[in-house]
Amino acid sequence: MELYKELEKLKCYMDSGNEDNFKKQSDFIHANFTSESDKKSIDNFISERLSELSLQTEELIQEAESILVREQLKEVSEIVSMSYIAQKYFNKNRTWLYQKINGNLKNGKPAKFSDSEMQTFNFALKDISRKIGSIAIHP
Repeated sequence: MELYKELEKLKCYMDSGNEDNFKKQSDFIHANFTSESDKKSIDNFISERLSELSLQTEELIQEAESILVREQLKEVSEIVSMSYIAQKYFNKNRTWLYQKINGNLKNGKPAKFSDSEMQTFNFALKDISRKIGSIAIHP
């Protein structure tokens, strides 16, 4: 099918970021493929492409969130035992906590903190901070 080939070219221009060629190809498709079945094919192509982009965007957002959590905890994880936090505040093991922090894939999806887990984690950090802040060694 000729339209399919033209739509594939359009997709290549879209993916490469070549705006001039994308615009020319888009204009060419709209000028030369005007039947109702062509319009449906174009609509389907656009819908599929938007779905793909939506999934890619969601994956990028999840990756960014994971990096943000990991970076925020970078220095803290060198000072405070993550095993202690996992055990005392979550009743879980260290591996579980690191999966959440690093956004590791679990059952095909990146592990991340739920809202209540994030509240618990923030409470843990504040609680540990208060405990450390209240300690003073006297000779």
